[in-house]
Amino acid sequence: MATPSHSLIFLVLCLLPAVLVKANILGDIYPPCPCKCSQENETSLHLYLHQFPAWPGVPNRNEYGVINSTEPIGFGQMYVHDWLLTTGPSANENVVGRLQGFHLQAGQDTTSWYMAHTMVFRDGSFAGSTIEVSGLLGVKPNGQWSITGGTGTFASAHGTIKFTNSQSSTATDAIRELDIHVFHTPEAVV
Repeated sequence: MATPSHSLIFLVLCLLPAVLVKANILGDIYPPCPCKCSQENETSLHLYLHQFPAWPGVPNRNEYGVINSTEPIGFGQMYVHDWLLTTGPSANENVVGRLQGFHLQAGQDTTSWYMAHTMVFRDGSFAGSTIEVSGLLGVKPNGQWSITGGTGTFASAHGTIKFTNSQSSTATDAIRELDIHVFHTPEAVV
């Protein structure tokens, strides 16, 4: 059963914020936000990533090993990459940008590549914009990466990229289909 003092404390805690707002006592400390927040946009893209591995006999390699490892399964091995992004499964089809960054073998007892890269759009309606991406690539043929930021059209980006190994992959072109789902806020025009 509530005592009178508990009831009084409850009333004060519930009513005090309303009284302070009505009286505008906090107006000088917390003035209203002058900025007008833009509406968040949602964009879905379907692209293809082309990885030409840093293996002997692979022409046009677009990655380079910078740290070698003698550990089992290559733990600690690192590559920098500049992979192609296209609108179709052929590496010669409409190249719209590149995925530039690194991948690091982070698993000690299983294949688990940590990847961090910037999706740089060079052609098309998103030219000059970027999307920041990170996540893991393991032995499974599909997975998901996080979108953690962006610039230009994709300012303040967040979202996910679902990837699947493409049936069109070859020994010299590891192709992944990317289903990109990105939320972003347009830059304010001043």
